[in-house]
Formats: sequence, structure tokens, C-alpha cells
Amino acid sequence: MSELTPNAAAIKPDTVPIKVASLPRPVTIRYIGFECTSEGRSYRLRVDRGAEDPRLFTVSVPSEAFESRRARFQDAAEMCLQRLQRELDENAELPPDSALVITTADLDSYRETQQRRSPARKTRAPHTER
Repeated sequence: MSELTPNAAAIKPDTVPIKVASLPRPVTIRYIGFECTSEGRSYRLRVDRGAEDPRLFTVSVPSEAFESRRARFQDAAEMCLQRLQRELDENAELPPDSALVITTADLDSYRETQQRRSPARKTRAPHTER
């Protein structure tokens, strides 16, 4: 009588194991921080995708965007995240050294998405001293 290993007895002779392709892991983008530069603010973002090494990206917002009030400091990180997400959607292998700068079109797009998110948003009355 031949000796059977416990696993060999469990495999049926007419079945073949099927290797299932693993699904790609979702991309996670994390805000790391910003640095003030002579041109504006540079926002650092970290992109994690599964077991791959994380990639670091910098997205810049020109000073003019803040000075003209087209961008608010509290919105800039989210704007940069959205810009990087769009770039990665178009090219998943985007090199980390790519120069990404928020453009007028990005500012307009961000403003439109914010207006769609809260159409009944009331504008704040100017502060007056009492």
C-alpha cells in the first residue's frame, strides 16, 4: 500500500487548481505637508499602491492664486490632491519628479466642484466691529 500525504488525499485527480489573478490594490494618496517658496506653496503628497514602494509628489500653487483670492489656503491641499489624482488616472506610472503646478483651469474646476457640492451655500456677511 502506498503512503498518501494528507494534502494529496484531498486533491481530486480530475481537478486542476486555478490561479486567480489578484485585483490591483487601490491607490492611497496622503497629504504630508507644504513648504513656502518664493513662487508660492509646494504641497507634498505620498502615493501608496499595494506592496510597491511609496512615491512622493510635489504639487505647487503659485502665490498669485492666493493673492488674487482664487485659491484659499485651507483649500489648497485638497486642490493639489485632486490634481494629482487626475494625473494618476491618466497615467498610473507618473514619475514622482513630474512638475505639477495648479493652473487657472484647476482653480476653476475646483471652484465648480465646490459649488456643486453645496449649491445652497450662503456667502458670509462681512465682519463688522461693534
